[in-house]
Amino acid sequence: MRFKDKVVIVTGGGQGLGEAFCKGFAREGAHVAIVEINETTGKKVEEEITQAGGSAVFFKTDVSSKSECQATVDQVMARWGRIDVLVNNSGVHSGGNFWEETEEAWQRMFAVNVMGVVFMSQVVVPIMIKQGKGKIINVSSKAAIVGEPNHAAYSASKGAVLSLTRAMAVELAPRGVNVNAITPGTTLTPLGKAAMEDPVTRKALESNIPLGRLGEPEDHVGSVLFLASEESDWMSGQYIVVDGGLSAI
Repeated sequence: MRFKDKVVIVTGGGQGLGEAFCKGFAREGAHVAIVEINETTGKKVEEEITQAGGSAVFFKTDVSSKSECQATVDQVMARWGRIDVLVNNSGVHSGGNFWEETEEAWQRMFAVNVMGVVFMSQVVVPIMIKQGKGKIINVSSKAAIVGEPNHAAYSASKGAVLSLTRAMAVELAPRGVNVNAITPGTTLTPLGKAAMEDPVTRKALESNIPLGRLGEPEDHVGSVLFLASEESDWMSGQYIVVDGGLSAI
């Protein structure tokens, strides 16, 4: 097991990509902190992991609040005494014409998608520096690197995550902390499935993907485990695109 007794925090761990990451780390022997604002989904993932013989605890947290991030990290440290990996996965999404997206939508998008990464990283990084080692993986999006209509606020927030990843990587490298990112393509998460209810829309999207299908949450687990492992020790400030080949067109 690659992560036996390692301590891993996954934000947004109650569904979609985050749920898949939590279960992937648990299968590899990690103690998983499921950081999630939705108590129902967070507890469900905790129960499923523990019933399968894994180690996981749910922590109800709004990552857009630095004080809540700090309180959660304090609890994780009290329970396990270290933090080896942080996966900043929490995210929200809304769409619409750029000129019609509300101020509230923009603010909420950046509060969770960007400041959630900032706040959780700020409270975890001092622990990793003290340990002399740590891995941070930020979940961005294909929307950060490919222009998409009707997703301006989301694209901008995920682009900020990539820029933040590079800046953090350079600053933290001398302190033993690697920072990388993944940029998932369209994936059938609960959020993604809602957008795919129209079969015409889904078929059109699938026809543009070289590998011929939309992503599943499990398609992204391997890249995150790689970035969290010793196999990526000489890698920082980079992002892995997992989108079925779409961005290569």
